[in-house]
Amino acid sequence: MAKRKFYFTLYELSDKLTTLFLFNLFWLMLNIPVILLVTQLLVVTQLSSYYILGPLLVLTLPVFFYPSTQALFCVVRDLILDQGSLTLKSFWTYFRTNYKESLMTGIMFTGGFVGVCTGLFYSWSMSFVVFTLFLVLLFYILIMMIQLFSFQAHFNMPIWWKLKRIHQLVFAKIFYSISSLLAVSLILYATLEMSLFVFVLAAPAASVYSAFFLFKAQYNKIMRLSKQNSKRLDTSKILEV
Repeated sequence: MAKRKFYFTLYELSDKLTTLFLFNLFWLMLNIPVILLVTQLLVVTQLSSYYILGPLLVLTLPVFFYPSTQALFCVVRDLILDQGSLTLKSFWTYFRTNYKESLMTGIMFTGGFVGVCTGLFYSWSMSFVVFTLFLVLLFYILIMMIQLFSFQAHFNMPIWWKLKRIHQLVFAKIFYSISSLLAVSLILYATLEMSLFVFVLAAPAASVYSAFFLFKAQYNKIMRLSKQNSKRLDTSKILEV
């Protein structure tokens, strides 16, 4: 019995890893323009090339990166919650249905990143205090972005509702918020240290999996506490009567 259970667990694990690998490949295909632009930015040496490639990257991020990453979060959510069989068609369905909202949030976050990075560049040699403030703001935007991907995958609510709840969650659960960002950063760093090949083929799906897994654990914790508090309120009402 124990041996059968072990083989079944191993089969489920291999099936999930294979599914994640396929989703990761599909995500890479959708992000080919972004990957090419980033590669060019890393290898060019002329300053004039940055003035051309930089704006192109800014334009392509909301169009390709954010919608595809949102779709990856959605299928990973279904995988973690065991929401039936998942295929590449599921990924494409999420990509299409969430495209408009992902494009809007992508424009918003890309604009935020451009503004903060510009502030970091100019404040580097001017004021350490201002530079630190922009650095903190950069970390805040990164945390908000990760949480928004999870919220969009889990809740079918208006975008402003999600942003309000995320803002509340980030400041109410600061340890969780920072841990989520650190987990994603650690996975990206570790896979990049292994090799560029491992980074490209495994890092996106692994990062998304860890981010949503932590979100699910935190969400379940909040729901348990909410139920406990509601039971206490009901009990107090009975005692008052």
